[in-house]
Amino acid sequence: MSDWIKEEIVHRGTIITVKQATRLGRDGRIHDFDIVEHHGGVGVVPLLRDRVVLVRQPRPVAGRALLEIPAGKLEGPDDDVAARAQAELGEEVGYRAGRLIPAAEFFVSPGYCTERIHVFLGLDLEPVEAHPEASEEIERVELSLGEIRRMLDAGQFHDSKTIIGLRFLLAFLEHDR
Repeated sequence: MSDWIKEEIVHRGTIITVKQATRLGRDGRIHDFDIVEHHGGVGVVPLLRDRVVLVRQPRPVAGRALLEIPAGKLEGPDDDVAARAQAELGEEVGYRAGRLIPAAEFFVSPGYCTERIHVFLGLDLEPVEAHPEASEEIERVELSLGEIRRMLDAGQFHDSKTIIGLRFLLAFLEHDR
């Protein structure tokens, strides 16, 4: 789809690479793009009986702590998304999913970024030992499905993967009844 005429890396960081690129449009004109390359990530909505297990963690870039589903970044283009989802679930909240159901796959901001998130439902949870990364300040939070509905309706979640994952969980449970 993309016929890039020129691509130049202007920044290579630990998580992202930034490129400036030009492309010939259908109108015959040259168009400039800033491209943020990111390997993407995974998130899991863990359902423990009738409660959802979330994490509250400081997000310095957002300027506040956010309540989120357990999640993490992919290490590269060949990273197995289901295996990474299981690993993040274990590391952050101390569970392994007996069933990991694909729920959603979406681009975070496709106008300039390659980051794509894969969200799963984590069902039939079994406890394992949690091992958060040293840099993570994670507080585990369990909320009832009623609390999740109320908080979603009140706009109290501020993370896209969490909102999408929780909405998918509620729809899945409604359909499954």
